[in-house]
Amino acid sequence: MRDTITSPRVEVMKRKRRSYRIRLAVLSLILLLVTSGALAYFSYHPRVRLSSVRVTGTRVINASDIESFVKEDMAGSYVHVFAKSNAFIYPRKKIYNDLLNRFHRIETLSVYRDNLNTIQINITERAGSYLYCGTDIPARDIDIGENCYFIDEDGYIFDKAPYFSGNIYFTYYAPLPLLEGASPLGSNIASVESFHILTQFIESIKGLKFDPLYVVIHPQATSTLYLRHRPLATTPTILFKQNDMMPRMIDNLAASMNQKEFANEINSKYASLLYIDLRFNNKVVYKFK
Repeated sequence: MRDTITSPRVEVMKRKRRSYRIRLAVLSLILLLVTSGALAYFSYHPRVRLSSVRVTGTRVINASDIESFVKEDMAGSYVHVFAKSNAFIYPRKKIYNDLLNRFHRIETLSVYRDNLNTIQINITERAGSYLYCGTDIPARDIDIGENCYFIDEDGYIFDKAPYFSGNIYFTYYAPLPLLEGASPLGSNIASVESFHILTQFIESIKGLKFDPLYVVIHPQATSTLYLRHRPLATTPTILFKQNDMMPRMIDNLAASMNQKEFANEINSKYASLLYIDLRFNNKVVYKFK
């Protein structure tokens, strides 16, 4: 094996290149530290810090709760260096997602920087169209208490409801796939499509001069629609199944109600009506007490 002979000039050039790379690395590090320090200092400057939260569109939600929640999301710093409340790097996406997860009543939301000191939060709240009060009807009205929740038109459970005496809202009872003791907030009674079909079914029942008050849903079995009744009278119900035959069920009931004899019997004996059963093809079965 022959030794490689390195000339002194080559060695000098290697040392110079190595020294140059070291100086360049040190200079780059210093420049990075200075730049980072300047940016960190700039991120805390009052002129570019979001110190004000403006909230519009709230009706039930307390605007101050939104403001406090947003400020909490902007508190602190990134990697203990850059202020989260800086107008150019504030966590807009996190604020957006956290607000939707925390306040289920929010239907639409926009989050943006209005100026270098103000963050704008625009909210549209969901409207309570119905109530959800658990899986089954309690034996006593007093047991319902404050265990009900508001539902929107898509069957989304979004807020706790106060106790209502009487039947102010149409009420749904249905099993939900929840862990024991878990809150139903943020859940859907059914898929949006299924819920729309069900509400259309109930509205069609109303169109036939019946007055539904609440429904107990059993997706794989018989569901029961309860009708308004007078004191000391029976509690009439309409029995049905949630399936693709629901439009046919309505057509069968409508055809029956168009028959004078059937309609007169239902109306004249309504106080003793027990049920109307729509679960059979092309047939309406009913029974009085």
